[in-house]
Amino acid sequence: MTVSIIGTNGLLATELGLFCNKKGMNVKAFGRRKPDLYAYNQFDTLDLMTEQIDLDSLLDSDVIFYTAGAGIQSNLKDSFEAIYKLNTYIPILLCKSLSEKGFKGTLVTFGSCFEIGNNNESVVFDEDNVVTSVLDVPNDYCVSKRIFTRYATSDNLNSFTHLHIILPTIYGEKEATHRLIPYTVSAIKNKAPMQFTKGTQIRQYLYAGDIPAIVFSLIDKKYNGVINISGVETYTVRQIVEMIYSFYGIEITEELFGKAERSDIGMLNLQLDGTKLENILPELNYTTFTDSLKLYDLCL
Repeated sequence: MTVSIIGTNGLLATELGLFCNKKGMNVKAFGRRKPDLYAYNQFDTLDLMTEQIDLDSLLDSDVIFYTAGAGIQSNLKDSFEAIYKLNTYIPILLCKSLSEKGFKGTLVTFGSCFEIGNNNESVVFDEDNVVTSVLDVPNDYCVSKRIFTRYATSDNLNSFTHLHIILPTIYGEKEATHRLIPYTVSAIKNKAPMQFTKGTQIRQYLYAGDIPAIVFSLIDKKYNGVINISGVETYTVRQIVEMIYSFYGIEITEELFGKAERSDIGMLNLQLDGTKLENILPELNYTTFTDSLKLYDLCL
């Protein structure tokens, strides 16, 4: 099997690449930098902000993953131009161009639970609820992802299978060090000062290393359309911090919370309904958050 990965070094791309390596697949990588952590058979330098994708180099792929994007990491301060181009325009152009070329494989793209918007109710959102949500959103990232997800449900003229996956909060020991879990682990190990929001936001947490097996199982079943991967663990941000402190045997103090601000504070409760996936793949196994902390401890 030949797999192409567009966007080479993010957490999701890395886990997909490592899974393909493990299964002996032929990997073609397209991005600004060569993959750091997984092997590849071909690498093409590609800056999506200034260059066009060479479609002919993709057509022999059985599966194409589009993992490029902008805006999810607030510390990078991506421009609105980059956010809409990478999250909306280029994946739409990729869909239309692949169809015109007669691509017959599977294109996999990714959406986010943040498309739900500012939800304070104790409800879970199935695929239709995510696609049709009109709740207010706090930034261009959410809008750009929402637009593409709506497109993915509307364009049924493609020559190929289009699997569009809505993800919850994903995490893993290979993620950027400024994110909540590695930030907390690293600060504890280095006895550095920390500050958090009030920690009341409710999120589902999915270990990134679990995603590839799920995705390839859906590909094997030729699933076409939008589907949620909800994972099985739901916590507040505060509970995540508390579990990390407990892992290291440290007592938590109230003064840690309420000192930081985040743009997603209005998104109090973001939960996906994973019933559709459970019906298709009833025997799924997930890595627990507690088990994943052992991997963070080794890497940081």
